[in-house]
Amino acid sequence: MPNTLHYCPVATALPAAEGKAVALDAVLAARDARVARQQALLAQGGVLLSLTLVAPGAVKRSPLLDAIFAAALDALRPHISDARARQEAVDDGGHHALYLLDGDAHDWKKRVIALENRAPLARLWDIDIIGGNGNPVSRRELGLPPRRCLLCDDDAKSCARERRHSINELQADIARRYRLHQQAQAIAATMRDALITEATLTPKAGLVDAAHNGGHADMNLALFLKSADVIAPYLGDCAATGMTFAGTPASPALLAAIRPIGLAAEAAMHAATGGVNTHKGAIFAFGLIAAALGRRLAAQGTATLAEVQDDVRAISAGLLAELQQSGGDSAGKRGYARYGISGARGEAAGGYATVTRHALPAYRQALATDGNSRRALHLALVTLYAVNDDSNTLARVGLDGLRAHQHWARQLLADRATLADETRLADAIAAYARDCAARRLSAGGSADLLALTAWCGQHFTPNPGTPL
Repeated sequence: MPNTLHYCPVATALPAAEGKAVALDAVLAARDARVARQQALLAQGGVLLSLTLVAPGAVKRSPLLDAIFAAALDALRPHISDARARQEAVDDGGHHALYLLDGDAHDWKKRVIALENRAPLARLWDIDIIGGNGNPVSRRELGLPPRRCLLCDDDAKSCARERRHSINELQADIARRYRLHQQAQAIAATMRDALITEATLTPKAGLVDAAHNGGHADMNLALFLKSADVIAPYLGDCAATGMTFAGTPASPALLAAIRPIGLAAEAAMHAATGGVNTHKGAIFAFGLIAAALGRRLAAQGTATLAEVQDDVRAISAGLLAELQQSGGDSAGKRGYARYGISGARGEAAGGYATVTRHALPAYRQALATDGNSRRALHLALVTLYAVNDDSNTLARVGLDGLRAHQHWARQLLADRATLADETRLADAIAAYARDCAARRLSAGGSADLLALTAWCGQHFTPNPGTPL
């Protein structure tokens, strides 16, 4: 494998920033109309959430601003599902949404501030929380500093008042933030595709595929496909959160920031699957990779696989210590305590070296030989069986069963004739799969790493991608 593999971002067109210039008196009239709507809703009692966009210059509506507003509505939707009244308006004077909510105004302010801090694009969402007294809750009331300028670290209001930055500079930054949003969405979509690629690869041993459920009585392919769809947006959120850390070195602080997103993804997964754990490990692995990649893309416009690995190691620096802490009785902790097998945490702490040192080179070499992606994936899978101390396998069949599983894979890897023939390779895996099913052997950890291998193989190449 080449020493340097570069991330190739998905090419996505930027919506046009051109639009109709609006005179100042029209902007002021739109503002007055918005205030009147706010007062009418507040008369009903409750807390009012008001959303507008940061749109410097005379153009208050364009395809780009429409897309930014749509992204804001998508982000708000889970939070305002119980709104007692709502108004969403778009016209030449700009974008505006109002939601009448129950609850405490200060609690709502904390929630929207967290939302505004979650992605570079969210800095363009101007979300006010207006209490029953008709006054907006200020950041100062919560002991927080004022919002920062888009381009510098100064107070945004001071910069705007003194016109320190040109309209062209500000609009260029708005476009940059939306390009990052597009990249976060693309990361989510491509990771979903990789999870589906892994799930549908058939045959597999100890795993659900299109032909059988492996050793999993509660799982089937349909659940995995549904789960991949459900968790993908959360992986995009992890990427976007990583982008907000562009100005700081990679550290466990980023892990702390994405952990709530991971927990929300797990909850969504369980809701979609009826409580079945289809992708908990994948959420963890892909969430870390997405966050690390997002930070690099925001900081420097591109990334190499080695850089992403370095950042994952830095983000995961405290994970092995968690295995040593008292409390809890997870399979991962038991495996570490008894056998020193560190499982998913160890893979993360090592920057997923099992993928980059073993599975990805095997995949790339096979693909370069004959272009057969199915054979390449099968070879990568058998490679993972051989080298991965899979904590799922350990939990199901014990240490002796894990070593026997690895021994089978190593024997197959030594059979060059079988490896070179996709039909023979698939037949060998299918025969072993029947044995695994009888023993209820699960190789779930290897499945997560195979999905990661497929994703890296597709999106990291020897040729640098186009910078953002």
